[in-house]
This record gives sequence, C-alpha cells and structure tokens, in this order.
Amino acid sequence: TVPLTSRKLSAPLRFAQITDVHIGSRSPAFLERVMSRVNSLNADFLCITGDFIDAPGIDEEQLSALRTCPVPIYFCIGNHERYEDLDDILQRLQHLGVQVLRTQALQHGEVQVIGIDDSDQRDQVKRELARLTVDPESFVLLLYHRPYGLKDAAAAGVDLMISGHTHNGQIVPFNLVVKRVFDQIVGLFHEGATQLYVSPGTGTWGPIMRLGSTGEVTLFEVQPA
Repeated sequence: TVPLTSRKLSAPLRFAQITDVHIGSRSPAFLERVMSRVNSLNADFLCITGDFIDAPGIDEEQLSALRTCPVPIYFCIGNHERYEDLDDILQRLQHLGVQVLRTQALQHGEVQVIGIDDSDQRDQVKRELARLTVDPESFVLLLYHRPYGLKDAAAAGVDLMISGHTHNGQIVPFNLVVKRVFDQIVGLFHEGATQLYVSPGTGTWGPIMRLGSTGEVTLFEVQPA
C-alpha cells in the first residue's frame, strides 16, 4: 500500500497497479490469483503498466480472469507486448473490457489518466506528453512501463507516474545490473511536486522465482490534502 496526498482531490482515491505479470511465462492460474487479490482491494480502478503478456497466441480464454474485475482497467503497453503479436494482444484486451491507452488521456472523475507506449528512447515521455493536453485542474496519473522521464513528467505537470519493468532485479545479483541502467529501480521517488512509483513487478520473467525481491499488487491510497 502506497499512501499519498493531493490538493487536487476532494475525496479519497484508491486504485491498484499490476505490472510485469508476464502471462506466457506465467500461467492463467497465476492471473486468476492476481485478479482475486486485486478484486479484494475495493479499488476505484486498476492500472496495468505493461509486460502483461510475453508470448504470442495468448487467447482470450487464457486472460478471462480480467472479466472478474468490477472496475475499469487501464493499460499501457510494455516492451514484451511490442516483441509479440501486439495488434492481436490489444484486440483481445479490448474485447475483455480493458481500455488501452496509447498516447491517450481519459477522465476518471477528478483523475486524468494518461497512458503512453513503451519505447527504448529515453525522451519518450517528453515527446509523447507534448502531444497531449495535461489538465492542470485534475490529478494527473501517467502510466508508462519503464522508469524513465520523471523530470519530463514533472515539467509537463504530471502528479504521479507509475512504472514497472525493472522487477527490482528479480534474482540477486541481477539487481546490480539493473541499478547500472536505471536510476530508480523500486519504490517512491520525487521531482518537485511530481512523484514516481516503480513497482518491483507482479509476476516473473524467465525462471519462476525471485531472490532478494518480492512481487506485488500495489494499492495507492490518495487522500485529499
């Protein structure tokens, strides 16, 4: 659970994040367990910040646990979706009621939810946010798969950016390698009034194990300041 405050909210906000679930490497039964945990949180909505699927041919039946979610689901793509049958993946997710955000913004009450595509380019957040209108009156929530671009998000007026990708190294000593690539690999970070939360990921990629890291379903509780 991540407690936050915002002057832009008039009522408490609860939303969940899952990321790097890696269905393909992980089974539909794992997704069922994840969604059972999500559904128990009484969240206002769920965010999936990429790498939800990491194999081709994952059909709707294997993803059917998403149908159990009683609240809206917002999704941005990660690098593994780009590596696989991306158009088919997005079509299946949309059929399951997931709202895919690709350099798009939508309004959920007092929250402006923005999702942008994963990219290897470090200036992706800056370039894509420049194509959108960030609402200064809303609590602006940015979904972006990898933890790059905090300063650019702050400059654009984002209140909270949520990411994944790093797995917090997943297995020691790979965390040492990840730390050489990313300045922020897990936890909450600040840039002015903007915050970034980097999840250690919900699932695993490759070996179905973690050593020195823990997978999580994240619940954000944002109170009016």
